[in-house]
Amino acid sequence: MKEVVDALLKYNIVCKKLEKISFPTKKRVDVFLGVNLKSEYCLVVRIYKKSRFLRKDIEFLNEIEKFFKINFRRKKKIVILKEICSKAKSEINEWRVIDGIG
Repeated sequence: MKEVVDALLKYNIVCKKLEKISFPTKKRVDVFLGVNLKSEYCLVVRIYKKSRFLRKDIEFLNEIEKFFKINFRRKKKIVILKEICSKAKSEINEWRVIDGIG
């Protein structure tokens, strides 16, 4: 959790409340739900992957978003990755991509 908070602070994203949520999957991910200082809901997904994040993996992020059903006006979607494919980066425009850890 400390690594995630440090990665968010590196990009000036401060959450006053951040809690880890269990998500039923076989993939190695951590999902956090939080509230930042502007009272916007933040869905933070930390993906542990040895290879690059590809276009086919964007569907997995959409599954996570639908699972939590956050229908509030103000919400931020943040994904923490180690490495991302250039084509996937151009298509993932509604998610904010942060350089990952580990």
